[in-house]
Amino acid sequence: MSAQPAPKGARHRRPGRKLGPIAEGTKPAHRAWLEHLRGAYHDSGLTFMQLEKEANWPRSKISELLRAIGRYPRWQITRDLLVALRLPDPALADIRAQWVRAAQEADKRLNWIHKALAKERENGLLGQRPPLDFLAFRDTHRTNYTAYAATFQRRSGEAKRSVGDVFHLLLILWPDALASERPEQYAWRLLRQTVMERAPHCDGHPALAEAAFDTRAQRDAADPLARIAKTLDLFDAIRRLPALHLDVIVLLHLRGLRDSDVAEVLGIPCATVRAADRHAKRHLTAHLRTTT
Repeated sequence: MSAQPAPKGARHRRPGRKLGPIAEGTKPAHRAWLEHLRGAYHDSGLTFMQLEKEANWPRSKISELLRAIGRYPRWQITRDLLVALRLPDPALADIRAQWVRAAQEADKRLNWIHKALAKERENGLLGQRPPLDFLAFRDTHRTNYTAYAATFQRRSGEAKRSVGDVFHLLLILWPDALASERPEQYAWRLLRQTVMERAPHCDGHPALAEAAFDTRAQRDAADPLARIAKTLDLFDAIRRLPALHLDVIVLLHLRGLRDSDVAEVLGIPCATVRAADRHAKRHLTAHLRTTT
């Protein structure tokens, strides 16, 4: 007698405890990639014991991740599960982008996200060929991004590493950047947040004391020592400026960009750059008058 075909859905039946539901309160972006991952798990037919061996993570951790129990998961365990479930590279890349969006939705700091993705970046595991428009954007802005970062991150190599991390993250989120109103603004927010999270701070504002001695006026002064106190007062006022005013002053006057270049980097009109420059200068002039 010929064997009867297995009932539909029999391949999904597996020994062991059934996977529980996603925890209540799981945010939409997190739920989106988690449902994709849970679907891949159900379709695989693997048991938790088999998945534990394939992914090399304890069953308890895998169960917590698949149910959104506890803290938002790091990318490493998420990726290891995706690889163990044999998801193709395009699906893995999509879930990676969803994972980043959900981390942002969970209010994770960009530095946390960068660290979570660091091993993948170091090992060249991005799994996608950069599109030409991304490469052109990176080549256009990398020098100015690095100059801005170096204003606040003074140790050797720090600024370059931050910019590299930003472009790695931007490549993952490139479709989001292109879909935004201004890709330049989207990318600048990633850069600025990364730099500000990593830069040393004092009184809740980024430190600029070391940058004060890199200015042309300070280097060319006939009597630099006589200018130290005034220069430090000025830079202390600069670092307390609102975000846009600070960025414009740094790019225009500390890094020597033209207003048109600053507008392109920040993704804003030239008129906005000039207005921010005027307002910032007016504030700084008033500050120096009260301190002299």
